[in-house]
Amino acid sequence: MLLRFITTTHQLNWASLYYFTKHTRPKAQPHREKTRAKAISDDKSGKIAKSDQEQEQKQQQENLKKKIELEKLRALQPKMHTWSSFYETHIPQTKKIPKTIYLSLNEQPEGRRKHYKKFVQPPIDITEECNQKFEIKQHTYDDPFAQPKRAGLIAVKVGMTAQWDKWGYRHALTVLQLDNNQVVQVVKNDTYTGLQIGAGAVNIKTLKKPQIGHFLKANIPPKKYIKEFPITPENVLPVGYMLTARHFTPGQFIDIQGISTGKGFGGTVKRHNFKTQPATHGNSLCHRQLGSTGQRQDPGRVFKGKKMPGHLGSDKVTCEGIQIYRIDAVRQLIYIKGSVPGKPGSIVYLRDSWKVQKKNKDLLNFPTLAVENGKEYAKEIVMEAPLEDPELQETHENDFPKAGEDAED
Repeated sequence: MLLRFITTTHQLNWASLYYFTKHTRPKAQPHREKTRAKAISDDKSGKIAKSDQEQEQKQQQENLKKKIELEKLRALQPKMHTWSSFYETHIPQTKKIPKTIYLSLNEQPEGRRKHYKKFVQPPIDITEECNQKFEIKQHTYDDPFAQPKRAGLIAVKVGMTAQWDKWGYRHALTVLQLDNNQVVQVVKNDTYTGLQIGAGAVNIKTLKKPQIGHFLKANIPPKKYIKEFPITPENVLPVGYMLTARHFTPGQFIDIQGISTGKGFGGTVKRHNFKTQPATHGNSLCHRQLGSTGQRQDPGRVFKGKKMPGHLGSDKVTCEGIQIYRIDAVRQLIYIKGSVPGKPGSIVYLRDSWKVQKKNKDLLNFPTLAVENGKEYAKEIVMEAPLEDPELQETHENDFPKAGEDAED
């Protein structure tokens, strides 16, 4: 009523209206506010305590579930043995084995280089146990224009060595070792088919939940490295199948992909094969310099992509058309002609050469070599040497003097 009186009898004054609203406000009741705040805080604290209990129970259930899954994965892992027992059972004592290749982490002496520690492989062969339940049938291609694709392998670069053939020629070889390559997943689509290959051993405690579920679904031990290879649909392999060094054949050509050795910051002479500047005739302190990098006022800038000093190495490199010289089926070693990118201990990916399919076609086993029970296979396979000396110069009958010519001369 008072507000109506003020607005009707007097001209509306904002100051008086503010005074009225301020002094006619109901008085605060602090005791009620305290009780209300206490009730709200009690309600919140109760809800928080309840939510904390629920979270703890949920976390306990998740931990229990993860513990069960880890126990299942541990049961899938092969039992570890010492390398000495592996030598006694698999390798004849007459052969000398380089210890730098086959030492595990526990048996490595102090002071060994760090990159060797990356290479860890169970010394027992579990291929027969894994492949007993699978039946693989090999097939051939009658179509000369067919372009089949097989699965590749994941290998560890061990180092380099050399061997001589029967003609006395020395072949520089790179040694690669397989580490339990196993099919983890088959990826199928309307237009794509691929095989996911896993290799290496990994500590189960370092796995994340998606990785645990991924390996449990495949029912295989966890793998450290995983790589997917595109294949043709007829060359699909079952999940859990173990691929060995016999997947490849000596004499065939493969493509190898890896990370090249890092060399840090390199100059143009080393990085881009620039020639050096003159060593004399007034040149001082500029022998390995880049030189001029631009022109005059027009264009007035340095073009993009100019070869300059910079980071050298640590790039993804693919070596194409490299030939396999030898295969050791017992130690799962593959000997490659020539060099392979990366340092000893680095991971490389092997697959059939795409550019040399015609030469490979008669040597490959599709989808892989199907091992028959009871049949003995060669432990070591070496590429056949040529029938004739490759560097022997051909001679024609006219190169030799006929009988009687020397006497006439």
